[in-house]
Amino acid sequence: MTMLTLRVPGMTCRHCVRKVTAVLRDVPGVQLVQADLTTATVVLRGEPTVADVLGALDEAGYPGAVLPPPTSAATPGRRAGR
Repeated sequence: MTMLTLRVPGMTCRHCVRKVTAVLRDVPGVQLVQADLTTATVVLRGEPTVADVLGALDEAGYPGAVLPPPTSAATPGRRAGR
């Protein structure tokens, strides 16, 4: 199972969260949707295609973008070179 993090800047209220969550749950391959209103991000787990996910968001009126996965260098408390 893969994880995909999306930035959805148009998700600005609880209604938006419900709509985005419902739309993404219907995308083939999506198994879990977790939306965070405070950061306007959505984490998906499963095996959906990026094209299907972004297409569903666009069609629903909530264009989004895929965020890069976090790197181990960005982990708090870790210093480069160690």
